[in-house]
Amino acid sequence: MKLTALLVGSGAREHAIAMALNRKGIEIVSLIDKKNPGIIQLSSETHFVNSFIDGRKKLRKISADLAIIGPELPLSLGYADILKEKGIPVLGPTSQAARIETSKIYARQLMETYKIDGLPTFHVCSTEYEIQSALKDLNYSVAIKPDGLTGGKGVKVTGDHLKTKDEILNYALSLVSKDGVVIVEEKITGLEFTAQSFSDGVRAEIMPLVRDYKRAYDEDKGPNTGSMGSINFQDHLLPYISRQDLKMVKKIMEKTVDAIKKDSGETYHGILYGQFMKTDDGPKLIEFNARFGDPEAMNVLALLETSLADITLQINDKNLKTPVFKSLATCVVYVVPEGYPEKPISGAPISVNPRKDAVIHYGSVNLEADGKLLTTSSRTLGILGFGNTVKEARERAYSSLSGIRGRIRWRSDIGSEFA
Repeated sequence: MKLTALLVGSGAREHAIAMALNRKGIEIVSLIDKKNPGIIQLSSETHFVNSFIDGRKKLRKISADLAIIGPELPLSLGYADILKEKGIPVLGPTSQAARIETSKIYARQLMETYKIDGLPTFHVCSTEYEIQSALKDLNYSVAIKPDGLTGGKGVKVTGDHLKTKDEILNYALSLVSKDGVVIVEEKITGLEFTAQSFSDGVRAEIMPLVRDYKRAYDEDKGPNTGSMGSINFQDHLLPYISRQDLKMVKKIMEKTVDAIKKDSGETYHGILYGQFMKTDDGPKLIEFNARFGDPEAMNVLALLETSLADITLQINDKNLKTPVFKSLATCVVYVVPEGYPEKPISGAPISVNPRKDAVIHYGSVNLEADGKLLTTSSRTLGILGFGNTVKEARERAYSSLSGIRGRIRWRSDIGSEFA
């Protein structure tokens, strides 16, 4: 019997999920808040909501054999809780378990309480005195972090974003004024990498490691974005990550899902994403997410040979098997509106004529009734190339950009240091 999967989300990450389901013959019912043509084309049934905040009523009326929740907002709003109450297996944690992403303070304190490796020194502050004390303790070499969801754009680091002591203090105070609290933690230096895992609440099966590029402009300049692109290597590692590092990362992930169970009583069913920094002292955790990364989902799901529907059912049965991935490199280049991220041009038409040697993932776009495709204020298209090497993969991704027209731009150096 053909399985039906409910897919929640409207971006390039969810388009990648839809492609992975479609490859295995899974029927897709989608719940979207933007008219993404890639998702709509692959769905047998599409439900549109103006906002996921208002989508829970519609969610309760949808039936499916399983569900996959893409973005963090529906997770924070309890979409997985509603689906589990309906008896639908979900790839995505409950709102309580998703606090590992939705509250950075919760994540840091959980790691501290359960003595999980990879934890930087941190302070939770709610007054100017506490902030000043924390800054002095860390010699003003810090990352200033809001507690809640910020779309990858709320963290500011000394030297990169904050140049003077006054700038550091004022930014921390602005977050306290807005949220009542701020995290001041040590600035960790090294090479970043992303480890995404499937977890049934006991095991954490690590997917191919990914390196992403968060800064808006070439040479890692400009403000942070959701990410401008990403790569993975054909051996599923990265040149600067050892097998021992990977073993430590897996241990951190498994101890974390175990700690969530002990702390909240909730079994973690879904994706646990860890953004890490490889330091001289080993991997340090920058942050956890409770879902696939965007763009990292495109890299790993393009290589996934095991059925994503089967993985979802295994996770909910607490019987997760090791998934199989192709031994290929990938490169994703994000096409974004002119002016992104500071003053993005929204509502501008784009045309897409893809080449055969790359995969187009539709991101934050809107398909109009007359067939026009328009940009929004967020990232537009994720272009993925495959190859036996990163060099081959990035050549294929970049060659496809010639078929895209509009008021758009992209970084020219994704993966260039490995090509």
